[in-house]
Amino acid sequence: MDIIFSIGNDELENKQPLGDMARCKVCGKMHKVRYGKEVLEDGTKVPSKLLAFISCGDRDFLVGVNGKEV
Repeated sequence: MDIIFSIGNDELENKQPLGDMARCKVCGKMHKVRYGKEVLEDGTKVPSKLLAFISCGDRDFLVGVNGKEV
């Protein structure tokens, strides 16, 4: 299954800042926001706020891009 996600800078600029918790669109509960890590050329992983997600059960859901809610 291919998933395509697209959002423009102007759209992102108008979004609300992402907090520490986000409401799940599946279960309706609040879940802790987690972030991915950027892998550098030498293989080192460093924290990154580019993509934010929540986990609900055994599934992960994208909730933020670059610190903004999506």
